[in-house]
Amino acid sequence: MHCDSLMTFARAAQARIHHSRRNCAALLVFFLAVGLGAFAQEATIVGTVTDPSGAVLPNVTITISNVETGIVQHIPTNNEGQYVAPSLRIGSYTVRAEGAGFKSAERKGLVLQVGDRIRVDFQMQVGATQETVTVEATAITVQSDTGEVSQIVSGEQLSKLASNGRSFYTYVNLTPGATSLQGNFSIPAPVNADANVSINGNRPAHNIYLLDGGEDLDRGGAGTFSVMPSTDAIAESRTLTSNYGADFGLSSAGSVASVLKSGTNSFHASAWEVFRNDALDANDYFRNRAGIVNPELRFNLFGFNVGGPIWKDKTFFFFNMEWRRIVQGGGINHQVPSTDWYPDANGDSTFPGTIKVPNLPTAVLFRNCATPPAGVNPGGTFPGNLIPACMIEPNSAALLQAGIFPANNSVDPSGNPTFVGGNNVPSNIREEIVRIDHRFNDKFNIFGHYIDEAILQTQGTTMWSGDNMPTVGNTFGNPSYSAVVHLIHTINPNLLNEVAFNYNGNRINILPLGTPALASPFELNKIFPRQDGKPNNISTINLSTGTQAQYSSNWTPWVNVADSYQIRDDLSWTRGSHQFKIGGSWQLYKKVQDVFAGNYQGTFQFDGSFSGDSFADYLLGYSQTYNEDAIHDNGHWNNVSWAAYIQDNWRATRRLTLNLGLRWDGVPHTYEANHRTSNFYPNLYQPDTVGNVFLPDGSINPANPNVGSSVIPGVNFYLNGIGLDGLNGIPKGLVDNHWGAFGPRLGFAYDLTGQGKTVVRGGFGMMYERIQGNDMYNMGTNIPFSATLTAHNVLLADPHNATDGGTVALGAIGTSDITGISKSQYQLPVSYQYSLGVQQSIGARSVLSVSYVGNQNRHQNYWTQINLPDASQLASLTTNNVGNGGEPYDQLVPFLGYHQIRLAENGANAHYNSLQTSLRGKLVQDLDVVFGYTYSKAVDPTTGNGGNGYDLNNVSNPYVGWKYDLGPSPFDRTQVAFASFVYDVPFLRTSPNHFLKTALGGWQVAGIVTMQSGAPLDITTNNHSVTSVIPNSRNRPDLVGKISYPHKVDEWFDTSAFADPAPGAWGNLGHAALRGPGRDNWNISLFKNFNFTERVRLEFRAESFNTFNHTQFRGDIQGGGISTALGAGDFGQITAAFDPRQIQLGLKVVF
Repeated sequence: MHCDSLMTFARAAQARIHHSRRNCAALLVFFLAVGLGAFAQEATIVGTVTDPSGAVLPNVTITISNVETGIVQHIPTNNEGQYVAPSLRIGSYTVRAEGAGFKSAERKGLVLQVGDRIRVDFQMQVGATQETVTVEATAITVQSDTGEVSQIVSGEQLSKLASNGRSFYTYVNLTPGATSLQGNFSIPAPVNADANVSINGNRPAHNIYLLDGGEDLDRGGAGTFSVMPSTDAIAESRTLTSNYGADFGLSSAGSVASVLKSGTNSFHASAWEVFRNDALDANDYFRNRAGIVNPELRFNLFGFNVGGPIWKDKTFFFFNMEWRRIVQGGGINHQVPSTDWYPDANGDSTFPGTIKVPNLPTAVLFRNCATPPAGVNPGGTFPGNLIPACMIEPNSAALLQAGIFPANNSVDPSGNPTFVGGNNVPSNIREEIVRIDHRFNDKFNIFGHYIDEAILQTQGTTMWSGDNMPTVGNTFGNPSYSAVVHLIHTINPNLLNEVAFNYNGNRINILPLGTPALASPFELNKIFPRQDGKPNNISTINLSTGTQAQYSSNWTPWVNVADSYQIRDDLSWTRGSHQFKIGGSWQLYKKVQDVFAGNYQGTFQFDGSFSGDSFADYLLGYSQTYNEDAIHDNGHWNNVSWAAYIQDNWRATRRLTLNLGLRWDGVPHTYEANHRTSNFYPNLYQPDTVGNVFLPDGSINPANPNVGSSVIPGVNFYLNGIGLDGLNGIPKGLVDNHWGAFGPRLGFAYDLTGQGKTVVRGGFGMMYERIQGNDMYNMGTNIPFSATLTAHNVLLADPHNATDGGTVALGAIGTSDITGISKSQYQLPVSYQYSLGVQQSIGARSVLSVSYVGNQNRHQNYWTQINLPDASQLASLTTNNVGNGGEPYDQLVPFLGYHQIRLAENGANAHYNSLQTSLRGKLVQDLDVVFGYTYSKAVDPTTGNGGNGYDLNNVSNPYVGWKYDLGPSPFDRTQVAFASFVYDVPFLRTSPNHFLKTALGGWQVAGIVTMQSGAPLDITTNNHSVTSVIPNSRNRPDLVGKISYPHKVDEWFDTSAFADPAPGAWGNLGHAALRGPGRDNWNISLFKNFNFTERVRLEFRAESFNTFNHTQFRGDIQGGGISTALGAGDFGQITAAFDPRQIQLGLKVVF
């Protein structure tokens, strides 16, 4: 493919493609005309009616009454004596059976929870219909009609169990098979909250969140909620972990389905405030040891809700409004240049150690000096380690005066100057939720919700940038929205149709905060002209050695717009002993996002290569590397997902139910709507044209036939092997789409005794996954649509000028870095899931479950390098920075003209096996308990080195691939146990003494206890390592001794057991071969209820997290906590702990 055709197409493709909304509107009208209904039924009641002999009874009238709303539904039993009532809203029900010649039978107090499939059978007694046999429903029953593995979080648990920061993600952990990777307190906001929960060994990014049946997921790469509803607005939630029905898809891990509260025939309201203050909290172990006080914390969460009837028995409303106000003190503890090294009153700078005079031409060294300072000679040392004022770069002094580095106020254990503290950073969130339910008549119902979140957070350092200086940060505006409409049409007693429309989306607006604007004395002659409308910020200043301080704000402002639209239709049909559910969906995800370029203001790196000290290099104004992006671009990314399924829940016998389903997912790859993406394709690379690719200085020969112009004026690129989407047979999504994603879902439930007490359950399912969009968004910096110029050894005063006195050749074409996708290795990720277990009813109020749960995952995602020199060159490259024959790295790779080519692939395998047990119920009077225990092993080659949610992680050794990293996954925990409890203290609760009853009665105690074994640790090394040569790689040491654990803070594991591999070699230590400390955490809450009237009460709550202030040391791949880099001064030491005891107080008034 010739470069001219590439460039012609690229220029023509710049016009944005406009997508008509009329087709979407027409499609919606079509679905609404077919029938009215909703996605993800809330709950279902099924049953069989028999006479005293056990014969089935047809035409028995089943009346299902919702106690709270008064809505009544009548269903006749069919010829098999069976009935099904799908799509029931959660709540309390009474079910009544009436048939001629038989006494009426009634089941009262039946509580339906989200996703329930409850069996209510009746054996009718001969007698008059006017006579009624009433039975109170069992509080908790075995699941005798599905093989699904799931866990419910009830409304009482959401109300009583404390969550640090009131984050909903906390409750997902109350599920067997769930592993929490969450750290400390996180702000209760959707994008920046800690969503790191692994379900059954799957990657956290593969979870999906549903709200009122609609997707509530940021598919833009975060893998978190789009909106995070108030826990006071959620009625309950169910986490489906394995073998769920074919109506759930686009997730290969956990599906978390939550339901908002609804109005009833009675008015209810409540108002609350929860607050935290650092004065109530214990201090952290390491802050105590360093004599540092707690950073400031102010957390106030307050709101109200009200619900009730608009039209009794017809229309109901629920409204919730909540404000979240958080102020967090700065948490920076980082080395900084000492102010003693700053220019003094005379303008001179004095250092404590030897500072070399750069060996540069005198015209450069003394460019600002009237006469050369005495005793300062190129290649020598500065007398008295004093840099004369005339040699200090004015731009450097101006930036110090502007305050890019904070003044040191402490020292680290090695005596290095540090800054501890930072600015107090506020976050403000306002959320409004409204839900409406309406019943037109016996055949038509509708409900829906709308959520509006206004979020403005402040970051003490510039997020996503590497910035570690609190003198610059950013604001993070994240308005988010959710809207769901469900319409339900009961066509006849055996046929029901549901249609749902779902929208969720958000906006992200990131603006710099602090000292980003250019100081007036600072002058920078950028290489590329500033784009209109873009601010003129200070460049990134990176002291890459020594203090390793980095000031960065130059990638902001940054804008993201994401919108997701989904239409779904589901038909439920009961025929004989079969209950069919047939449906399909269409989803469009649209995203406009600025490219993560990050250098359009330029980045100067100082590494001490001139003077021996990085800060001295900065003061002198000599930068080892300068990077600048030519354009601050954005992409318009779209993807469409189709699905169709059929599910048959077949009551094969009175004791056996089979769940038989098949789902098809059409998941074409994300694409850029304006055709502004490129990818590297090895089959397009023409090796016969690379003979004259390099000039003597290592730049690309502009006369090479693979060089062409770009969309950036004045910039040329080497384009050998580059393909553009939509041209010459390349798909618009850059990879081939796979349309054969058929996933069977098979499950069974067998009642061993026929009494509904002991049930054997199991199943198998195939679940497909859509990779979060960062595999495409990260390609926005690829040539020819974006460009990064890199220059070495330039002046801070002007990056056009080189330190040798010459100028930077702006016309030179450098080797490019490519981030792309492997066209031949991009099948859809799939999870083969299976389970087998038993449920046993214990008395009338508890159920015990014991199950084996496992999965085999295929086509898991990672990033790998393909432009690699022969392995025989690595030893010389590592030692001498050149190959065996003296060639530089870029002349030893197979695809000449490129430095790194990093491609995303879907080729890795992972697996998980576990024993999962749970006990749920009321063990004794007044005590509700949920207990879970998991013994498991999760194996996954994901490294935690790269993208979000453990997708798009770089393989450590690209010569071997993902198998070099195959081992315990970052979220493997051998044992995890949890218990949650709510205890109504009975003492004096019913005392006849009003004072005693009010003052000392009405107490409740609730809590969550979590225990888990240690997380895997991955030991790495950079000493004389191939990681200095191979981009984005990671090396491990050799194991030369026995792994042992002294279990000390200053030596968690025996550090002498490891040694650096030989230069150019890869270590033999396995991936994640060590373990960090386990965790034992207790969160306990105390409640006191003051009942003023029957309908009005005041609730006081005192909640504690890490109640017993037990120091819980950190140590894992994701959050760090233990230094695992061989050769580091703190290698093997524990450096962080989870939060100490924290106290949260609250008041709530309930009407």
